[in-house]
Amino acid sequence: MVIKSIQLSNFGCYKGIQEPVVFSTDPERNVTVILGANKSGKTTLVQAFLWGLYGTVSPKNGVINSEVKEAMSAGSAQTVFVEILLIHAEKEYTIRRTQRFAKATERVRGEDSTIKVQYKEPSGEQQAITSRKDCEDAINNILPKGLSDYFFYEGERFDDISKKDVITAVRGLMGLDAISIARDRLDPSSAKSVTSRFRKELKLGDAKESENIKRKLANAQEEREAILQRLEQAKEEADFYSRRKIELETELSQYESVRQLQDRRKTIERDIAVLSVNVEQAAKRIASDFQKGALPFFVLPLINRAISAVENSSQDGEGIPEMRQTAIDHILLRKRCICGCDLNENEGAVRKIRIERDLLPPAHIGTLLHNIKQTMLGFQTSSIGYADDIGEDYKNWRSNIRLLDSKEDDLKRVSEEIAKVGEVNTAAIETDYQKTVNKISELTALRERLLLNKGAMENTIKMLEEKHASLVSKTADNVKVQKYIDYAEALFRWFDDSYSRRESEVKSALNESVHRIFSEMYHGHRIVTIDDNYQIKLFATVGMTQEEIADTGGLRAVKNFAYITGLVDIARKKVSQKDGDSGDNSDDSINATEAYPLVMDAPFSATDETHIYNISRIVPGIAEQVIIIVMQKDWAYAKSAIQDRIGKTYIIENVDNSETFSKIKEGR
Repeated sequence: MVIKSIQLSNFGCYKGIQEPVVFSTDPERNVTVILGANKSGKTTLVQAFLWGLYGTVSPKNGVINSEVKEAMSAGSAQTVFVEILLIHAEKEYTIRRTQRFAKATERVRGEDSTIKVQYKEPSGEQQAITSRKDCEDAINNILPKGLSDYFFYEGERFDDISKKDVITAVRGLMGLDAISIARDRLDPSSAKSVTSRFRKELKLGDAKESENIKRKLANAQEEREAILQRLEQAKEEADFYSRRKIELETELSQYESVRQLQDRRKTIERDIAVLSVNVEQAAKRIASDFQKGALPFFVLPLINRAISAVENSSQDGEGIPEMRQTAIDHILLRKRCICGCDLNENEGAVRKIRIERDLLPPAHIGTLLHNIKQTMLGFQTSSIGYADDIGEDYKNWRSNIRLLDSKEDDLKRVSEEIAKVGEVNTAAIETDYQKTVNKISELTALRERLLLNKGAMENTIKMLEEKHASLVSKTADNVKVQKYIDYAEALFRWFDDSYSRRESEVKSALNESVHRIFSEMYHGHRIVTIDDNYQIKLFATVGMTQEEIADTGGLRAVKNFAYITGLVDIARKKVSQKDGDSGDNSDDSINATEAYPLVMDAPFSATDETHIYNISRIVPGIAEQVIIIVMQKDWAYAKSAIQDRIGKTYIIENVDNSETFSKIKEGR
């Protein structure tokens, strides 16, 4: 397929009938460049292709030009059309989609669009396709609608290629869908297959038993079908959660540094709380110890001098401690000692008592000095180790104060770092991750149970089929029907084997093409591969192993380009089996077939200048035709790589700086 031209009338911002835009079809200069500023109508041009071919409507205000629509008066009508001229399978096709808009009173209403397809035979004879369905089928045969996103590429709207249903698209592109449909229609395991319908036509000898077996067989086949559907659903769910697991792992990895900062902040806050308590307790111990021994400690120099003075005094008597002269006078007055002795009859005892009296205060200062000395000695003893205790308390308090100050400084620094990157609820992500892991485990267990049930059900079906076969009577009708069944089963095996081998070759070819193109486009150290569902996966070398990684931004754009360009590459090749091949010793090959163009709007919006250069250098050598619709700023990086392949250049201009009136003019 090669696009020769496109003409627009009143479509989007292209007001009035535009001059046809003729694209380069030169094999050597196969690139057409269309330059346009932001909001000039670049994306609208790509949408014109999609609307013209498939009737897809993407402009927010519909297909009709807003100025034309606004100027319509009651009772008037306007027409929008897109006409595309292309070559496919050596035939020139003219595809024209038209939509009439009429304004009855206040509102402008659009009628259903009409589509006309004409083609010119190599002989020059014109042929018209009449019915709408035949027109749509012809367009879909030229380029399947499911593939339109890949060959009409909108860089700013195109999401990750791995999120799209590429299985149907690739199978359609490579001609595998017809084989797949035929295989499914013949599949003996399906209750809706041709084989199952033939089995229902068999007439069995024992009607009651045969009906019972047929009913059980039908139920078993339906149950197996339900198990297979649930298995496929569980696989899709498992694939989804596996991709989600990778996304969450990547997200957790990206936020690991933030999580560590947040954990560190929590640890510091706990340390500050503990140190604050320690500082408070240390201060209380200092106050308590100070109150207990402060007086003796601080008067200790005076006490030492007092003890020295008492020791040097000659008045240091040995009177009875705590005894005073008034107590002795009382004893003498009552004439009886505290020991019970009668002092009237014992003059010697009276003399001794009087001697002791003289040693007591206030008559004798020596006793007082003696008592003071004992008190001072007690103060002196109690002061031993006091300074060390108070010093240790103070050291402990100061140590905790310094640690507290340090932790508060750490908290300030960590909080500032977190403020720079923002708070992240990693706990929620971790919870989601654990739920995803649990879901994967549940689905794995479910699939194992379903596989066991599938095996048991297949054994049941086999047993019922054997019973069924033993009851088949040897009538002519049954022989004929059984032959049909045998043919259908043989055809299924042939289609199934052929499909499996051809799909394997398609996957291998696509994998090789995408891997090669990605290696040439990407300047980093990543590799890509295609899985069984035609999904593209990215891998990085970690140690001695290859680990799958997520992608974002420019890396995703390059991956998308590699995949799309790989599709374009293998679209020129198609798995086909040589005539006369029995299938046992196949000589399958990928033979050159129809080529496809690549129309790209804002293709470089998410890539850096190195990747823009690489992509621009590689794509024209792979695609048969390249149409690039791009802004000047991105074109500056691509031009040097692609200028030798440029055959046509156009510029989109806003008429009178209007965003609703643009024209495409040929440039130089």
